[in-house]
Amino acid sequence: MQPIRINDKVSIGPGCPVFIIAEIGYNFNNIEEGLASVDAAADCGSDAVKFQTFRAANIVTRGIEFPPEAGGGNQFAEFKKYELSAEAHARLFARARERGMVPFSTPSHDSDLPLLEGLGMEIYKIGSDDLTNIPFQVETARLGKPVIISTGMSYLSEVACTVEAIRAADNEKIIVLQCLSNYPIKDLSEVNLRAMNIIASALGVLVGFSDHTTTISAPAAAVALGACVYEKHFTLDKKIPAPDAAFSADPLEMGTIVHTIRETEAMLGDGLKCPARSEVDMRRDTRKGLVSLRPIKKGEQLSLANTSIKRPGHGIEPMLLQLVLGLKAGQDIPGDISITWDMLR
Repeated sequence: MQPIRINDKVSIGPGCPVFIIAEIGYNFNNIEEGLASVDAAADCGSDAVKFQTFRAANIVTRGIEFPPEAGGGNQFAEFKKYELSAEAHARLFARARERGMVPFSTPSHDSDLPLLEGLGMEIYKIGSDDLTNIPFQVETARLGKPVIISTGMSYLSEVACTVEAIRAADNEKIIVLQCLSNYPIKDLSEVNLRAMNIIASALGVLVGFSDHTTTISAPAAAVALGACVYEKHFTLDKKIPAPDAAFSADPLEMGTIVHTIRETEAMLGDGLKCPARSEVDMRRDTRKGLVSLRPIKKGEQLSLANTSIKRPGHGIEPMLLQLVLGLKAGQDIPGDISITWDMLR
């Protein structure tokens, strides 16, 4: 699979740094908190900030409650409270770009797309709640931008249908995130990071992880298993009275996550097994080679009686011992030194 280009500076995929998303969502109660959250995400080293674009009337009926694992409460009332104006979108996006990050959002309805297109959005995110909303997926895909899809609550067959629909809309720029729709995740055995491998293999797409855990091991494990995108809910302060703030990463945690991901991807390397640059001297001086047990006269045959295998590895490699035994010394060889091919005949 080839990397997906987001803009002139950012690509996602093989050979590229993990694309780290701080999902601010609606973890703020006024525009100043929102702007401060953008600045904090940039200071943590995030590559992108993501918001949520919706109108309550377009996303949910009035009578439905959030399930207990999502904190409870009336869905319509919450979404209505946290609707973002066009002006707020513009200011948040502008600040993110000033700070060198990619700003984008999760739309929830066809009517959200013109606003985001007008802001020059370079990549779209589709939430788990819209995974099977194929008409909406297709409308978003037709914009021609890369699409990141969360897959909480889904079967592989449903993910496959969505990917097929996006491809049928002439969009191959697809990234699928393993996701567990619990907030936060209490049972880590349900995270199922290996699902990324199945998704990548079965559907031929880039994969990543949308993290609702509260453990630092999750980002490292996800990156080690091949995630090229990592997304984490982010808040300026866990005490902000916003629905997602309590289980989101604060600046200290997000900074640690970014550092952990960068360390992990550095350790993964390119997969080729060969000595590292830092091992060159160690290889030469701590490996073993053929040495003389005692002085060997010119013309004397080499044998187990006058040779041994010891450090350093400056001489003939031990694996060639049987080729060496019986050969004659081409010169006087002092005792306890490495034996090299130019000493023999």
